[in-house]
Amino acid sequence: MMEVELIFVAFLKNQKSGDSDYRFELGSLEKLLGHGSELETDGRGGVGYRCIIEPDGGPQPDDDSELYRRIGAQLAEMGDRFEQDGTITSEVVEGLVNDILSKSLTEDRFADAVKSVLSSSLPPGMEVEQATMIAAMSLTSRVGKSVPSLLQNCFTTAAAYIRRNCSSSLEQITRQADR
Repeated sequence: MMEVELIFVAFLKNQKSGDSDYRFELGSLEKLLGHGSELETDGRGGVGYRCIIEPDGGPQPDDDSELYRRIGAQLAEMGDRFEQDGTITSEVVEGLVNDILSKSLTEDRFADAVKSVLSSSLPPGMEVEQATMIAAMSLTSRVGKSVPSLLQNCFTTAAAYIRRNCSSSLEQITRQADR
């Protein structure tokens, strides 16, 4: 299911960052997703690539790209609450950076980081699963802004985590935005 990745990239594009290295890594990630490839993990947080062969031999245009951009912008706006509240601490971000650098980032370790973010506070009016998804996306954004070269690795782990743990919330947001 590619929609998680496309919505996630739209979220990241809506996060404010003037860092050219971060923007370059985000552009690389976007190109990778837009050219018929999917990011895969090796189960240990390593990144690999799998080519998707389309019926006519090339990538198909995505009629839902505007929908994904709108959803990403909406989620980024919600993610700004985490930034404003200071809910994502530098210690949590540094922990993820160290896990990636030591090749020990797993979905379980990522889940622990998300839980630590949510344990301090849940934004008012936000469902737990939705907050979990936004915290995961916001953590990835902060890791990428901290060490841009680690964006793709963190993105891959976070996308798998979101797909596994937040699918009903993502489906609900997609249905609401598609009206």
